[in-house]
Amino acid sequence: MGVQLGTPLNISIMALRGLFSGKKVLVTERGLKKNTRYTVKVENLITGTSSVTTKRTKGGKITAGLKIDAKGVVKSTITSPSGETKTQVSVVTADIDCCIAKLVHDAINCTCKCDQCKEDLKLAEKIFLLLQSATYDATLGNTTGATDKYLKAKEFCTERCACGC
Repeated sequence: MGVQLGTPLNISIMALRGLFSGKKVLVTERGLKKNTRYTVKVENLITGTSSVTTKRTKGGKITAGLKIDAKGVVKSTITSPSGETKTQVSVVTADIDCCIAKLVHDAINCTCKCDQCKEDLKLAEKIFLLLQSATYDATLGNTTGATDKYLKAKEFCTERCACGC
């Protein structure tokens, strides 16, 4: 009783998420040194693009919005003036979500007597599960696994989806 049975996998309190259909990233971090200027860098691991800004903390918290194509696997790094870094990886699925929605919509509204409707639903499920797995890899810091699974989901989407994925 009262004994901790292991440690959590992810203790980070940094938040990283895509906004505006993947055109902007919001990075939030708490527990930082008060009134200190930090460097915030965001990299899209799919496209290779990056964006950097510097922000001063307010009450030990920093919030930075950066304009960057955030669709895919995104890595943010916050660097203190002394060189200490905190990193987090996230998966922004805005471009693939439309494909999943279209496949599900087509499967639900299907009136044919063939197995095509079931195939659309199975493909949507496969893409969704790949994205969930990529997100899990990202929380573990496994950027290679997250990137590979995201690209595979996008490949399935591009093969079948007519919504511009």
